[in-house]
Parts: sequence; C-alpha cells; structure tokens
Amino acid sequence: MNLALALTVKFRFDRAMDHCDNLVLVHQRSGTGTRGRRRVETSVNRAVVVIAIASWQAVVQDMTRFLLERNMPARSDPNYGVARLIQGQVLRALGNFSTPNAENTRQLLQSVGFDPRPLWTWTNGARGSREVTYRPSDVEQRLRDWLNVRHAIAHGDEQLPEVGVLQAVRQQQVSRTDGPSIRLHDAKQCIAFIRRLTEVTLRGVAAELPAPRSPSRPVSAT
Repeated sequence: MNLALALTVKFRFDRAMDHCDNLVLVHQRSGTGTRGRRRVETSVNRAVVVIAIASWQAVVQDMTRFLLERNMPARSDPNYGVARLIQGQVLRALGNFSTPNAENTRQLLQSVGFDPRPLWTWTNGARGSREVTYRPSDVEQRLRDWLNVRHAIAHGDEQLPEVGVLQAVRQQQVSRTDGPSIRLHDAKQCIAFIRRLTEVTLRGVAAELPAPRSPSRPVSAT
C-alpha cells in the first residue's frame, strides 16, 4: 500500500476505531451478573455504533481528499483551471457528506475517479462455522441498516428500527413496548463490518496508485 495512504488514511481510521474496542471492554467489565435489562451497557453499545459509523464517514472523506490531491495536475498543466473548478465542487460535496450510505459514498468517490462498489464483496466465517458471502448489494443493505440505527440513536428516537443487523430482530425477540435492543453481539458485528468494508475499499484505492519504483542498482566497477 502507498506509504502516504497507509500513514494518513488508515492510521486515522484505526485510531478512531480503537474507541469502539475500548467501549466493548467497558461493557464486558461492567457486567453485574444480575437479571434484567442492562441500560448502562445498552448505552455503551449504542455509542459503539455511532463511533463506528462516524469512523466510516471520516475515512471516506479522507480517501476522497487523498485521491483529489493526487489527481490535481501541476499549475503549468493546461487542464489546471478545469481541475480547480472540479476540486471546488468536490470540496463542497465533502462538506455536505453527512450520510455515508453506499449511494452517497460511491458518488463522492466517483467524483475523484474511483468506484468502490465492485470491491464490496467478501466471505466471513471462522473454521468450522458456516461461511457467509457478502456481495455489493448485501453490503449496501447492511450499511443502510446500520445508518438507520445510527440515525435513530442520534435523534433520540423512542424505538430503534427493526432491521436485520440487530440480533433481537433476527431472533424475533423484539419488545412490543421498547422495540429492539442493541446487544454486545451487535456492537461487535458493527465494528467488524465497518472494519472489513474499510479494508477492502482502502485496498482498492491503493491498487489505483502507481507501484513504487525500485531503487536503481549501482553500476559495478569493472
């Protein structure tokens, strides 16, 4: 991977996601062992989702800025004036990028010449467990679901949406009064999904970059 990309974009993303890992540890260490709904731990799980989605939003913006700067021609280039106009449009779009769903993400990255969608496919599954293959349409829906959850949390909605990413919904254990809850399992799944989505997208960005030139071999004396 290009050194500048590794040291800037990925480093910033990893640092942001560290807070999600720390919150998972907080949850695990705060268990009381008592029955009943754990409202404090549920709040921690909600915070994980909010931070994970914010980290995805930020890394998409960082990738866009990286590609935008890389593609800018020199001032002496005849296309520099047009490139400056496009740069201004992209920077305005960056400022308005607040809903990092698949559609908006693609539109932003395509504005700097990169389409991530073909890369959004991978297979999950530990040895001995059932493998699950995610294709672009699956990734788009999963990201949409997590964004809906994030939206409900941020706006203080009384109930969370009944979306498939939540374990309570899949297991049909939704409370009629409180709606679905966010469990520790959900928080971990959100972290894993955002990390994998970022990994494959960053890998695609790196593939767009020219390979580093090998250092010249010294000429041996004869």
